[in-house]
Parts: sequence; C-alpha cells; structure tokens
Amino acid sequence: MKKLNLLTLSIQAALLLGASTSAYTFAQEEAENKSDSEEKIEKIEVTGSRIKRVDMETVSPIVVIDIEQMRDKGFSTAYDALKDLTSASGTVQGAEFGAQGGFTPNAQTVSLRGLGTNQTLILVNGRRMADYPRPYNGSSNFVNLSTIPFAAIKRIEVVTGGASAVYGSDAVAGVMNIITKTDINETTVNYLTSRATEGGGQQDRFQIVTGTSGDNYSVTAALEYHTQDPIFASQRDWLDSVDDGPAGRDYLDRAILKLDNFSGEYRDPGEQACIDSQSGFEYAYREGSGYYCGGDFTGLRTIRNERNTLSGYVTGSYQLDDGTELFADVLFSDQESLVRGGNHWISSNILEVESSPGAGNYDGLDYVLEQRQFSQEELGWRDSSYDETSLFFNIGARGTLFEDYDYEFIVSRSEAESNSTRAWFKEEMVVPLFFGTGTHGFGLPDGNGTVGLYDPIDSSIVDQLVGDQVIISDSYSNNISFVLSGSAFELPAGDAMFAVVAEWNKQGYTLTPDERTLNTEGQGWYNLTGTGGGGDRERYAAGFELDVPVLENLDLKLAGRYDKYDDDTTEVGGRFTPQVGLTYNPTEDILLRANWGQSFRAPDMHRVFADQSGFYSTAYDWVKCEIDYDGEEAFQTNQDFCDAKSVRGYRAGTTTLKEEEGDTYGVGMVWDITENFNASLDWYRIELKQIVVSESVQGLLDNAYNCKFGLEDRVPGSDYCAQINSQITRTGLDDIDPGQIGSVDTSSINAAEHSIEGLDASLGYKVESEYGDFNFNLGWSHVLKMVYKATDEDTNESDRDKAWNDDARSIINGSISWSTDDMGVTLSGRRIGSIPAWIQPVEYSDEAHADYGNVDRLHPHITFNLTATYRFTEDLAFNIQVVNLLNERPPEDESHEEWPYYNSFQYGGGSVGREIGAEVRYTF
Repeated sequence: MKKLNLLTLSIQAALLLGASTSAYTFAQEEAENKSDSEEKIEKIEVTGSRIKRVDMETVSPIVVIDIEQMRDKGFSTAYDALKDLTSASGTVQGAEFGAQGGFTPNAQTVSLRGLGTNQTLILVNGRRMADYPRPYNGSSNFVNLSTIPFAAIKRIEVVTGGASAVYGSDAVAGVMNIITKTDINETTVNYLTSRATEGGGQQDRFQIVTGTSGDNYSVTAALEYHTQDPIFASQRDWLDSVDDGPAGRDYLDRAILKLDNFSGEYRDPGEQACIDSQSGFEYAYREGSGYYCGGDFTGLRTIRNERNTLSGYVTGSYQLDDGTELFADVLFSDQESLVRGGNHWISSNILEVESSPGAGNYDGLDYVLEQRQFSQEELGWRDSSYDETSLFFNIGARGTLFEDYDYEFIVSRSEAESNSTRAWFKEEMVVPLFFGTGTHGFGLPDGNGTVGLYDPIDSSIVDQLVGDQVIISDSYSNNISFVLSGSAFELPAGDAMFAVVAEWNKQGYTLTPDERTLNTEGQGWYNLTGTGGGGDRERYAAGFELDVPVLENLDLKLAGRYDKYDDDTTEVGGRFTPQVGLTYNPTEDILLRANWGQSFRAPDMHRVFADQSGFYSTAYDWVKCEIDYDGEEAFQTNQDFCDAKSVRGYRAGTTTLKEEEGDTYGVGMVWDITENFNASLDWYRIELKQIVVSESVQGLLDNAYNCKFGLEDRVPGSDYCAQINSQITRTGLDDIDPGQIGSVDTSSINAAEHSIEGLDASLGYKVESEYGDFNFNLGWSHVLKMVYKATDEDTNESDRDKAWNDDARSIINGSISWSTDDMGVTLSGRRIGSIPAWIQPVEYSDEAHADYGNVDRLHPHITFNLTATYRFTEDLAFNIQVVNLLNERPPEDESHEEWPYYNSFQYGGGSVGREIGAEVRYTF
C-alpha cells in the first residue's frame, strides 16, 4: 500500500502548528534513519490510536510540536506552546481575571474550538493526569498545564477532534498528549533569563537533563527550577490610573462614601472628613453623583502571578532476557505562587436616624449605602498565596505474546494538591465595628458602629478584623490498562492490524474550605463564602481498533469503546462510542481522509459532588438599574448607568446529571506538492448535546435583562426566560427597596447544545541554498459556523458573529526561518481575528433602529516573536529570544471602561508586553 513518505509526514505534522528549522532537521534525521536501516524501523504509537505504525498520519489530523520548535518560537512552558495552537480559539480566565477574584487564579489552561477547558483530554505518555483539584469557574474540572516541567518534554501531539472511541470520556474537542524524553545518553545544562521591557516579570529558569543506557537498561532524568517575578498593573503606565481607560475618566474610585439609596446621590462628607480618616484618600467629585472620598486602586492587582516552581522527571526501562521490557516514570512539580487582588473593602445598606430634621429619606430615618475601601497602609494587601504540588507515576511492562502480538500493561497514579491562604475580614467583626448591631427595621444595621465611617484605622482594629482564609484541596486518578495489538488477519493489500484495550480507572477529589468559609451563623468571612465538596467514582472500559487495508491505497479504520460508570454517582451508566474512518491515496503524493465518531463526557466531578455552598460575586443588575433609571439619555448597560453590587450566589452538586454527548465529522487532504512544498486542508464539525451548564452570576443577570426587554432574540414569558427568572430571587414589595437581588442559583443542569464547524489548513515550503536553508510555514483555523442553543426554543441561526461571542473566528500562525550549520534565526507570528467590542451601542439592540443587529468588532491582534541561535561548538549553544517583538497591546476598545480595559479572556497576558531573554545550553 502506498503512503506519503516519512519525511513528508514528519514535516506535515510539524507544519500544522507552523514548524521552525528544527522540525526539518528532525524529519531529515528520521528519513536518514529509515534509509540506512529499513529493516530496523520501529513502529510507534501515535496519539489518537493504539495501533502502532511507522508514520504520523491517522484518519484525524494530528499537530506535532517538538521541543526545538517550542524554543525556536520563544516558548518557555508547555502552556505557551499550546495556547499558540490555531485551534485554541476559546476564551479562558487568565491571570488578570484571577486577580479580580477568579476561582483558579494560579492555573493555566486552553480551550480548543471554544468548547471549554474541560472538553480536551490531557495525557502524559498516553496516560491520564489528575484534574486540578479546584474547579474552573467554581464548577468544571480541568488539568493545570503549569505543572508540566518543560525540561521533560520531547514533543506534544494534539488531536483536534473527538477521540472517545479510543480514550473514553473528555476527548471531545481533542486530545493533548505530552511525550517525555527517553534514552538520553548525555547531560545538558540550560539556563534562561528574561525581562519584560516595561518592567517586572523577570524569569529565571535552570534545567538539567541527563541519562545513561546500557545493553538492557536506560535511565533519563530532568530537573527544572523556574522563578517568575510578578507584574503589577502599576508597572504599566496605561493600566495604573483611573483615567487610562480608552474613554477616559475624570473621577476617582469610590473609597469612602455614603450614598442615598433612593436618589443615588452621594452625601457630601466635606473635605476635612477625608483628611481626618488618615487613609490618604482625597476629597473628590463625580458628575451627577456628588462629593465623596476618592482613591485610585487601578494599579494594585497583579497582571502576572509571582511563581516559583521546582519540577522534575525520571524514567527508566530494563530489558529482561525473554524480551520483556519493564519501565517506570515519575513526574513531579512543587509550586508556590502569589496573586494580589487589590485592597480590602466593606459595604452595607443601613437604616440610621436622620442627621437633622428633614435630612433623611425615609420617615425620620435615612436609608443609605455606606462603603469604605482601605489603603495598603491601613490594612495591608489582599494577597492570596498558593502552595501546589503534583505527582504522576506509572509502572508497567511491554513485550510480545505468542510471538506475533505486542502487549503493554500499565499501572499509573496521578495526584494534585492545591492549598491557598488569603487575608480577609472576619464577618463577626465587620458589623459591630463599622455598621452597628442595632436596627430600626427591615433587618438593616443602624449605623452605630464602634468605628465611624470616616474614623482612622489603628493597629488594634487590624488585629481584631483581619484573618487568613485557608482552603485545602486534592485530587487523584488511578488507572490500570492492558493493551494487545498486532495483525488480525491477512488481505491481498496487507495485514489488517488490531488493538484491544481493557481499562479500570478511579478518580476522586476533596475541596475543603476552613470552618469560617462554611459558617452561616455570622462567624464566617465577610462577604465571602466557598465551594466545598468531594467524592470519587469508578469506571471500567473495553475497546477495540481495527485498521483494514481494503485496497493498496485505501484503508478503513474501525474503533469502538464501552465505558461503564458506577451507578452511585451519576446517571451515565454505560456508554458505547464508535468511530469510522477512511484514508485514501489517489497518488503517492496525496492523502485523503474522512472520519466520523461519537464522543461523550461524564459530568464534572464537582458538578456531581459539590456541597451546598455559596459565594459572592460583583455583578451588574441591569434589570433593576433600568427600572430605577430616570435620566434623559437612553439607558445603556455600562457602569455609567449602573453600579456594580455584591451578589450572593449558591450552587450544589447533583448525581442526576447525564453525560454530554457528541458527534465529530471530518474530511481532509494532505498534499506533498513537491519534495519541499506541502499543504493540508481539513474540514471539521463537532456537535454536542446535553451539555452541563451553570451560568455565571453576571451571565444570568445579562440573560434576565435580555428576557425582560426582549433583546438578543429572547422572548419574554418563554420557558427559557421562566427558567432564568426562577434562578434569581428578589426582595418583595414589602421591602424598603423592592426588586433587589436576594440570591442567584447557579446549580448545574443538562440543557444546552453546541455545534461548531470550520476549516484547518497549513502550508510549508523549504528552500535549500548555499547561503543556508529557508523555511516558510503557515497554519490557519477558521470557524464557518457556530450555534449555541441554551434550550430547544433557540434557533439554529449561527452565533459566530454575535456580540456575546468572544471566541476568535479565525487564528493564523506561522514562521519564517533561516539556518546554517552554526546558526539560525526564526521569526514567528500569531494573528487572532476580530472579536466583538466589550459593549455594543444601545441602538444595535433597538429593533426600530436602522442599525439593529450590527456588531462593532475590534481590529485583529497580531504579535511576533524573534529568536536567534548560535552554536559555538557541538556542545555549546547560545540563544536570544524576543517575545512580542513589537510590544503590541491588545486592540483598543473604547467601550471597555473597566480595568484592565481589554478582553482579558481572549487576550490573557496581553499587558505583559515585550520580553527579552537569553538562553545558554551546554552538553557534555
């Protein structure tokens, strides 16, 4: 059967990500090895299949990134490399959001196809890693990529499509398989240092990789120590002030104020009150609201976490006399991090006696909001520290049974632990100190606290008020698997190859906040709750694969897998997922492929086992704000028309959740146009049903607003709108201020459908000359259609271009490189296509307006990296790298008036700016 040659296939695999010079070197070495000893070609297991083969191509596209490519593109972590994928188009919560109170501020992850961080299976050497023990956004489980030691990585293989027929649950959007180094017979020492040119963020990384081998054994080890200094918003002159927003702002943040809850106006404290507070805040004025004590808190947060990581890897193998190979791997990581979330604050509605006759607003009383933020000099920073460890271990044996069949038996365990501490106010001290324990009605404090709103803060108050919240969490995954593969039967076109697998897995986690976090009797943390939970579940699975050479140039692949979950934890039960694929070579230079498969995903552990718990989130209640609004301009959903409130949300796990189901379709072509010119094009479609969803507080309030006023195709009174409104409780007519939010329910349900369709393409060209080799590579992913249906009532109209969809419609990456025997230079780039502006003009939602339905979009975001390497000797090399060469900032968005003034979910890390680094490597 004719196949694309190995050189072409190796190059093609690298091209899918935009390979650098080293990829071609790797491919040439592979081709030379094949030519020198054809009979010694070793079959390898490629991600997406358990059948060993001599090439990298399967029925599904595979992206291969080797360690040299990562270095040549200026990447220093596995996360850097994976977020550069053209298929990584989805939004994620970055460090900027974490500093504002995110659930997982110290974790790093990506979202393939915009399907979510939990829809991609992460493997190390084909084995599952334990989930990060803290749930993403308080609900979803995922793997933290920051724990992978860069020194251990040989390459990363990525399947961009469903693969549940091979791997089971989670392989919906794709599979990322991190392959570690083996068979090292030398020692390499590596030191990298880098700086951000705008300040902060110094990184230093030391690596040592060593190994030895003999006739029947091999040992490889890697050790890495990586330090990363924080970057604060104050170190960026475009993020350190309230007037840095694109629209500009002429008033300070509200530091100390008293607000009339009926008129929305501030009660003037007088300049002396601000001075007497000894807070450092100044007497300020805001148009339309009045006078208050103001401060600028813009630059307090981290935009990149401080992080110190020690990680390592050891692998070894031993060959027995009968040909059996015993092997074991250990990978570990120990990480300490710091996240700065700004300053401490308090806020409460109070009902106090009016200061003078007629000065109040409620029958001799005064219904007001009192708010105070505290400077660092008063109460210190609101820092969070994280101590996180991870361990991955497997031991196994591989060999031959009955002379013709290969087997592999593996026992593995992966575990992760995350413990955090952050400074916070004790709940029982806030009310008596600042708001008072008496009441004049409606359960509101009377304002007679021990410390007046404008009183100075002394050390005795700090000791009474501030404590440390502690959260302890851990997770594990135990796995036993047995794989048998070989020739099933002979056909005229060749042997039909098979693989069968039997697998057992048990996973579990615990998430344990301290007693204060869970206290509901007034002895907790002020305006802070937590998410607790824990449990485990078992799964048994059996699967098969069969590659059948129907003709010399036509292969058929069949795969199927049955996963059985224990009945006590979910409604999943048993699930069979099939896959069918074809590869066809009409000529030696062209490969055509097509595949269809089903996928599934068991509900996230925390969605199943979460305890009844609550949390506070700052959000905008657009419904209440518009009802209360009496201005002359048309109401708009931004902070000029509505103040953010602290909203209490709650959630609980449920064992009634069912699995998410999916179908994946793909058709593609790989073309070796000439010896040095390659191209590929693949169409894909992924359909997901029964998606488990739990909206964020702000997402629910946004949907409630759309339902209330019939916006974004929502129909008031529909089943969907009734469901949304049932999750939001509001105060009744007998309350002093009817319609205020009491709480929001964000518990999970099986409800949504999501489908996405698009194209992936790549080009690669190589020119050999007397002046060196030139390589040109280009990768492109483009979304053709995306449909998200929250309920069956929603239409199948494409949501790709909707104002709420922040996922990129297209991503391009590429590289241009030049190399000789002693040196090389690589210029690489990435283009993120346009995304919607943060806030759309109000007329775009007005059906009577001529511009109804329009969407303002931002300019594409383009960044470049530059690296240069010089090899002094065979053993000594020096590398210079510049990340974000042109110091590009995220696209300017005049509507984004909230810090950090850009979409940090799509452009996470965009405020770091240019980084310059140098690396030296010595081998002996």
